[in-house]
Amino acid sequence: MMKKIVFALMTLFFFSMTLLTSCLPEKTFGVKRTGTSSQTAAGYGTPGEKNTVRDMPSGDSPTVSDDLRQIVKKASDTSDKKALLIGVGDYPSLQGKSLRGPQNDVALIKNEFLIPILGYRPDEIKILASPNPEDPAGLPPTKENIVRMMEDWFLKGDHVKERFFFFAGHGSQTEDLDGDENDGKDEVILAREAAWENHKLRRETLIIDDDIREWFEKLEGKKLIAVFDSCNSGTVCRSIDTDISVKTSRFVQNSFDENRRGVTRGETDRDESNFTDRIPKNHVYFYAAESSQTADEKFFGDTGLHQGCFTKAFIKSVKELLRNTAQKRSISDVSYLDLYVAVNDEMKNKQNLSQTPDIQPAYRGEGVEYEGTDSEELLKPFLKATKDAEMSPVAETRLPDADRHKINVLLIQEGGNVLSLPDLGGSQKYASLDFEKKEKGHDLYINIAEKSVKLSNGNGDLLNSFDYSGKTQLIQEIEKRIKHAFLKDLLAKIKSPQAFPMSLRVEYEGKDYDKNDFYCGQKITYLLESKAGADVYVYVFSVNAAGSELNLYLPFECQKNNRIRQGERIRILDEQCSKDYELRISDEPGEEILKVIASPKPLNIKMAQEGIGGASAMTFEQALGNVKDVIAQLKACDIWYEDTRKYMNHELSDYNKIVGN
Repeated sequence: MMKKIVFALMTLFFFSMTLLTSCLPEKTFGVKRTGTSSQTAAGYGTPGEKNTVRDMPSGDSPTVSDDLRQIVKKASDTSDKKALLIGVGDYPSLQGKSLRGPQNDVALIKNEFLIPILGYRPDEIKILASPNPEDPAGLPPTKENIVRMMEDWFLKGDHVKERFFFFAGHGSQTEDLDGDENDGKDEVILAREAAWENHKLRRETLIIDDDIREWFEKLEGKKLIAVFDSCNSGTVCRSIDTDISVKTSRFVQNSFDENRRGVTRGETDRDESNFTDRIPKNHVYFYAAESSQTADEKFFGDTGLHQGCFTKAFIKSVKELLRNTAQKRSISDVSYLDLYVAVNDEMKNKQNLSQTPDIQPAYRGEGVEYEGTDSEELLKPFLKATKDAEMSPVAETRLPDADRHKINVLLIQEGGNVLSLPDLGGSQKYASLDFEKKEKGHDLYINIAEKSVKLSNGNGDLLNSFDYSGKTQLIQEIEKRIKHAFLKDLLAKIKSPQAFPMSLRVEYEGKDYDKNDFYCGQKITYLLESKAGADVYVYVFSVNAAGSELNLYLPFECQKNNRIRQGERIRILDEQCSKDYELRISDEPGEEILKVIASPKPLNIKMAQEGIGGASAMTFEQALGNVKDVIAQLKACDIWYEDTRKYMNHELSDYNKIVGN
């Protein structure tokens, strides 16, 4: 049973707007069943031990600041909503661990979600952030300020109808002193003054999950939405082997006595049956990642800011859901479940991120009964859709200009200056090349060693690698990979404002396959099923990890019927074509992109008709010409739809490690 800390930590550990990650046997913030030990219920530690959140050591604890007293005093007693937003980016006592995104996440949540969408007034929102661009003189997110703002303002007010809590920053783990954790570890979020002492995080600078759970339980029955964009797994984010970090992990490693942990577990004699996933009634918690994962932040070129990957996906999904719902004849509200499914799709399928968002009450899957279960809360409406949403900027159709489109590529030469800009003249039509490690986002990172090259995407995922024997071969291989990345990015940039009217699933050995990781040569089947009323013609393109080729999976020579009507489904390959063809993942590790385009009217797609692995393939020049032609045809269409999926292919040995085989 995966344990999640309902509040911000687990190595990028909790879902969205805040999600945390780290492997834990259960939802730490879940309320425990009756009969479990009530020892130190007010916090953590052994009976009689001072609670480090409520009672900080007198020698280390400053008095509550006058500024904080005034803020709490001036807070409106008539507000029916309260939001507490915490963003900790500046960690002065943790060298090299400061973050760039939390303050931007807080601003994003406030200005693009709470005020315009949930209808919060500015005076109903309190912010503790460091740094705080909107209010440089504002209160910093120290432990004292967080605790007092929570206890003296956020939790007070029986008249308050709705509360929203958000945390973005570092998460970690520490010793479980009261035995209430199944893995012997308490999850923690790190306040601004967090510091190490003898290779351990000083406990008095941490906010423990037990205390957050206790705070939230005081709001039993009252509406509370909590979002955590932090983590707690202890792994370092994937990046190329340089001093340039593609992604930053929101996790701080903490060392503690494993033997003591084992004693604690033994003394309390707990097992998983003593824990439950239940949380207080009318509460919903979003996490940026599962408990065995990390949550990351990175630079986003569209905003020019570092932001949490989860928070970014959360806001984008909110806007797209509201807009798509507003376009329907019968407008319906967006539920918590709708939002979770959309965020998961954005992060896993569209951005191919390694972290998987999570939610409490627990997500039970699609097509499963929720009514009458602890997860019934997820069916309640969360976001109100109106016709005004149709005017949202998200509604704009995006069709890239293929002749002007370029990707950003950073080349890092560890083995000396082997290449210069003129050497890659053939790539400059498709990419802006950077040799100087400029501070901006990049779509492709190329790390050149003495005899080998590694390539990573903008998320920091290793795409593939190759060896070379001379400069000529190096240039040829790099230019091939740049064209490959350009073609994938061009397809991904084709965006429709319309809601995708069907589901797309992968089947492996006759069963649904819900992973985004595959092994080279894996035999699969795609399943498309219509959910909307319109009949459409479907075109399924793929750019695999092996090179710059574009594949057309539907239609192709064997399977020409690509029309799908409401309630119908199409398998690729269908039963007849499966007798002569196979659809397999490419034999080279790396990232693949699948692009599905659907239109009420048929498109004229001129593809090579030579069957290769159950698909039609073409060269880069042919592929680019066809993509340009598709873009031109879509410009002439009033309504069309699209969906983008990204997958990672691995060598079988690496795949087995990833999926736990």
